[in-house]
Amino acid sequence: MAGERLDQRFRPRERLRRRRDFERVFARRCRVGTEHLVVYAAPNDLEWSRLGISVSRKVGNAVVRNRVRRKLREAYRTHKHEIPAGFDFVCVARPSLRVLKGDWGTWLSALFRRVARKCRRRNDRDRTSNGNAAERA
Repeated sequence: MAGERLDQRFRPRERLRRRRDFERVFARRCRVGTEHLVVYAAPNDLEWSRLGISVSRKVGNAVVRNRVRRKLREAYRTHKHEIPAGFDFVCVARPSLRVLKGDWGTWLSALFRRVARKCRRRNDRDRTSNGNAAERA
């Protein structure tokens, strides 16, 4: 029974920390936004997904920003079994996020699925257009 439980840890390998990792995700320009949050995604060639969080001072003071980060990490951690594997995600908080009530996990995992689907479609489209260009040459 204990072996069947889902791993809900947020391991160091699941975190984006380096500036170049964040820049790579932003450069991919695959994103989905709401009034509270913008989620960027990029494929990562790993068997798991990774999360980066950006909360600017516009969101609030240090206490508020840290609470937002904690809630985003917790939502990711508890719902990561619903999140597509093989992507790096960066969440950029908007000021209205600090007042969001309810289940952040369900909402966040739905955003992750949307942006991953969008990213896959873009990858497929890029592959087919590159294949057609190679055929013409």
